[in-house]
Amino acid sequence: MRKLIIVLSLALMPLSFSVYAQTQYVTDNVEIMMRSGPSNKNKIIKILRSGQPLEIIVEDAGNGHSQIRTDKGDVGFVLTRYISDTPSARDRVTALQARLDQLKAKPGELQALLATAQEDNQSLITMNSELTAKLTETTSELEQIKRVSADAVNLSGKNERLEDEVRQLLLQMDDVRIQNEALKDQNAQRWFLLGSGAVLFGLFLGWLLSISRRPRRQSWGS
Repeated sequence: MRKLIIVLSLALMPLSFSVYAQTQYVTDNVEIMMRSGPSNKNKIIKILRSGQPLEIIVEDAGNGHSQIRTDKGDVGFVLTRYISDTPSARDRVTALQARLDQLKAKPGELQALLATAQEDNQSLITMNSELTAKLTETTSELEQIKRVSADAVNLSGKNERLEDEVRQLLLQMDDVRIQNEALKDQNAQRWFLLGSGAVLFGLFLGWLLSISRRPRRQSWGS
């Protein structure tokens, strides 16, 4: 009978283990000891929980410990390997979960934020298009100004050349005028001489005619 009970117990043991077996996890709620000195033999001053902010006074002060100050002003030593420059995963997950719950509780706010973001994006697109068009217009105006400036420079050079030509023509006209005045004087002198000669010739001719018309005296022997 005793053997039968032992056999039945052994047969039921795996069944009992399978019934009570369930998946569990290692907790991240870690507690570390803050001691009065850099050694596990020093007195425990305080127990610190994971996620508590600390100020490092001396890093690696000895025996793998660092001297720290808590947010309440307590000073002591803890194992350096338990110190991290980022908050604990539990605290970060808790903060993210709280934020997620907050966002889930306010779907209208999310839709409003999304609509605002879309409006801002559309405004930026419109502004970019306007700026692009303005840039194109400004570039075209600049090219036109450059062309006009180049034409102005060319016109200035042409005007200078024309002014030189006009000055040369004016000088030539002055020379022609002076020559014409000289010719007029010469012609006047010639006409004066011709007129005087004609008058003298007329007088001489009249004198000759007057002589020829006088009656001849009869000679003494007639």
